[in-house]
Amino acid sequence: MNKILVVNDGLRIAYAYNPNVRSVCWGVFVGVGSMDESEKNSGISHLIEHMCFKGTKTRSAYDIVRESENLGANINAFTSKEQTAFYVQCVDDSVEKCVEILADIVQNMTFDQEELEKEKQVVIEEIAMSEDAPDDLAGDLAAEAFWGENSLSRPILGTKENVEGFTREDLFAHVKRYYTKENIVLSVVGNVEEREVVRLAETYFHFAAGAVEKTDAVYPRKAVQRFRKKDVEQCNVVLVYDGLKRYDEDTYALNVFDAVLGGGMSSILFQKVREELGLAYSVYSYPASYRTMGAYCIYIGTTPAKADIALRTIAKIVEDLKAKGIDREQMERGRTQTLSNYVFGMENGMSVMRVQARRLMYKGEAFDVDEEINKIKEVDLDKINALIKRVFAAAPAVGVVAPEYVDCKGVFDGNQ
Repeated sequence: MNKILVVNDGLRIAYAYNPNVRSVCWGVFVGVGSMDESEKNSGISHLIEHMCFKGTKTRSAYDIVRESENLGANINAFTSKEQTAFYVQCVDDSVEKCVEILADIVQNMTFDQEELEKEKQVVIEEIAMSEDAPDDLAGDLAAEAFWGENSLSRPILGTKENVEGFTREDLFAHVKRYYTKENIVLSVVGNVEEREVVRLAETYFHFAAGAVEKTDAVYPRKAVQRFRKKDVEQCNVVLVYDGLKRYDEDTYALNVFDAVLGGGMSSILFQKVREELGLAYSVYSYPASYRTMGAYCIYIGTTPAKADIALRTIAKIVEDLKAKGIDREQMERGRTQTLSNYVFGMENGMSVMRVQARRLMYKGEAFDVDEEINKIKEVDLDKINALIKRVFAAAPAVGVVAPEYVDCKGVFDGNQ
């Protein structure tokens, strides 16, 4: 059963006890990501995530990894558009020591100047690596094309210029503003009893108080194309349509539809574009949901010679869906796939840790897996087909990485 615990005058914990495993997943989720950054400090949340592992008041960077690996633990972190998360996965008899290490890196960071300069170069290499991944780059360009001036348009990694310019004082100021107990949730899953979770949290986690005001300016969505010429073999295209904000009531219908359109080998996109016409190796769809808005995306990688026919095929699929919707058999298959994928995910402690943290952070609720399953089962055909018209009502924004210019946008707005 998933519960919400509160310790230390307001620090919230999403907790799920599972005595049938011998592991524990313990995460610290901070409500700040690239969505909360300005153009000037874009990338700072991600750099801080890196720097938390580069030494504390009592541990060096090597001490952190050596002590964790001596315990057989997996300690890591990630930054997203909305969150910065630090977590450890360990066997149940080493949970206290692992939690102490985790608490140390998120509360006692020093941002040593020498380590900072080295880590800036690591992040710059990471940015360069993303530039060399054409599918990721196409996604970043598509986000820029779709979100326009909104902070969601900026990449999580930031820019080389920003990263080079960040100071220790910048990092500490960002931490002071966002790393507060009101803006943090702990998430704990596995074989550790409630009273032990409370004791460990009260012992090791002492964040300063401080409310964080979120200002989510909403800009009109764009429908333009962003192109980057690269010496690559394929034309990489990401199409971005209107999606749903996080926890929209139609989210379950969108997930079922996504399984039908591009979520698996039996999906419409895979069967038509790849299996029937042989136009691509990789073609799929995916939703992206955030606090105030969302996007629905389609990716295809194909050779420049096949790009036009591949895109026209996708455009025809979209138009047919708007006109006719999907049928009951497709819905049932998509719903079954969605349910199966959800159940499989909820049997993974790391997945539960992330899902229940998000639910507590953004809705202030305990996560209930049975309720989620029931909502997927309740999705009906009329709701899905109404949602299709809503998602595909306007032409998409487009991000393209290719060896030569391709007017993908024109295929979808009738300019070709």
